[in-house]
Amino acid sequence: QVRRRGTIGGSLANNDPSACYPSAAMALDARIHTNSRMLMAEDFFTGLFMTALEEGEVITRVDFKIPARAKYMKFPNPASRYAMTGVFVAQFHDEDGVRVAITGASEDGVMRHHGLEAALNANFHADAVDAVAISADGLMSDLHGSAAYRANLIKVMTKRAVSAIQ
Repeated sequence: QVRRRGTIGGSLANNDPSACYPSAAMALDARIHTNSRMLMAEDFFTGLFMTALEEGEVITRVDFKIPARAKYMKFPNPASRYAMTGVFVAQFHDEDGVRVAITGASEDGVMRHHGLEAALNANFHADAVDAVAISADGLMSDLHGSAAYRANLIKVMTKRAVSAIQ
C-alpha cells in the first residue's frame, strides 16, 4: 500500500538528500523535538539518509524561526521532480542575518553555505552571489549532473531566490 500523504517530520527523519524540507529546516534554524529531546537542525542531519535520531525516537514537533523574508528555489529532476539542487535563502533581522541552505547537491546531504551567507550579509542583492566561488569538491556527480554542474546550479538558484525577495 502506498501512502498518499507524508509529514514534515517524516521527511526530516528520512533526510533524503534531494528532499526540500531539510533545507527549510536548516535555513530557518529549526528546533526538532522528539519524544525525548530537542535537536537543532544543524545537529540533526548527519549525512545522506542519516539523522541523529536514536532507536525509538519519533519527531513530535518542529519549530521554525520566522525570517523577515525567505525563498526556496529548486532545479528539479525532470522525471522525479526532486531537487537536483535546491537553495533556501532566509534573511533575519537579528544576529542570524542571512542563512543559505542547499539540498540535492552535496555528497553529505543538506548543508549551509557560509560563503554565500557572508556575501549576502554584506550586500543582500543577487549580484553579490557572483563574487562567491562555489567549489565542486564534495558535491554529487551522477547521471543527472556532474559536481561542476551542481556547483553552477547552486549559484543560479541562489541568485533566483534572492532576486525573488529583493
